Amino acid sequence: MALRSFLAVLALASLAACNTTQTIRAASEAPAALAITALPAPDFTPVDNPAALGFDPAGLAALDQQLDALAAAGARPGYAAIIARGNRVAFVSEAGAINLETGEAFTIDSPVRIASMSKPATAVAVMMLVEAGQIGLDDPLSDYIPEFADVQVAVSPMANGDGVIETRAPVRPITIRHLLTHTAGLGYIFESETDLGRLYLENSLYAGSGDLEARMQQLAALPLYTDPGTRWIYSYSLDVLGRVVEVVSGEPFEVFMETRLFEPLGMSSTGFFYEDVDFDAAEMSPLYVHDETGAMLPVEQGVPDWASGGGGLVSTASDYIRFAMMLANGGALGEVRILSPESMHELASPQVPSDQLGEDWGARGFGFGGAVAMSPAEGQEAAGITGDYSWGGLFDTDFFISPNTGVAAVLMTQIQPGPNRPEPRSAAVFRPMVYASFAFD
Repeated sequence: MALRSFLAVLALASLAACNTTQTIRAASEAPAALAITALPAPDFTPVDNPAALGFDPAGLAALDQQLDALAAAGARPGYAAIIARGNRVAFVSEAGAINLETGEAFTIDSPVRIASMSKPATAVAVMMLVEAGQIGLDDPLSDYIPEFADVQVAVSPMANGDGVIETRAPVRPITIRHLLTHTAGLGYIFESETDLGRLYLENSLYAGSGDLEARMQQLAALPLYTDPGTRWIYSYSLDVLGRVVEVVSGEPFEVFMETRLFEPLGMSSTGFFYEDVDFDAAEMSPLYVHDETGAMLPVEQGVPDWASGGGGLVSTASDYIRFAMMLANGGALGEVRILSPESMHELASPQVPSDQLGEDWGARGFGFGGAVAMSPAEGQEAAGITGDYSWGGLFDTDFFISPNTGVAAVLMTQIQPGPNRPEPRSAAVFRPMVYASFAFD
């Protein structure tokens, strides 16, 4: 797929993932917390009776039927969904096809591009190093990537009469916290209405070459949109943090993720490169786009040829639920502890002031690498149970975790955004129906 086509749909799709309005039980109705201390080894075999885990079987059956119906109607080629609570899987749904040409079924083991669902994984990697005392949240980024010591801020996003984007020095340096919260002032590949946005597009890291170090040098030469710490702008921040992890750990970012996160959690189908996962390029799911008639056509879309912590991972529903369960259970999956409960709480707590997010966020804040449900103000719809943490990906993948209940939920599909794609996004179907199935005491 041409880069310009990719960029044209990326902004709308990625931001839609975090701007879904849902009708969900009010935060004040949150069920009692599930005890998550001393969990036994996780069991990934779905329970025979989901009511034993606090779910309404009828509600889960309705979700299963809805995913079947959407796949049959051609809204998406197929779906795979998993819902877990504590150390057990309550529900699995598989609908439609992963390959429309061959009819191969979409299953929880089908490999897909998870795009921006890579960001929470990168945030966890950073928090692991913060917890180890190797990174400080308020450390200047330039301590780890010196090129960012001289970064400039655009005086205006539009060029002057001479065609130059005027710049000035920032009032404060970019910190690790700014990167985790998308408040560093960096741009991305979403915006083409201004000269600064077009400059970022012309210097896209996805069209660049070289390793993470080379791409960060390329990025550091571009002006910031704003002073760090003043505005939430979806950005390359998590890609930059991938390089920080690399510098601090002394090993390639993909190696750190493989050995410190994916292998301990048993995520053998998750990685940046085919040599790091248990399937090859020929087994990768095709990607489809809807044409003017509503039919789905295959489009060429590989995976990035660099370790993009912001959008480069491939995974499966059966792998990502392990990561999500770890988050939902306070940083541990069975006897494997990735983060302390304190670090997990910080990651999934609102970190960005509401005036930096804007009115569209409603009853949601932003933590480290993902959105966080907050208590709704008067007139606001709930965005989940207070403390729920979530994010989605470009190709309509989605997940959320509910630390107060121990629930983790993952939905995978594989569809290119575009003007003919049926709405709503999968998250707008999936999340409300999962919440509706809650039958906790």
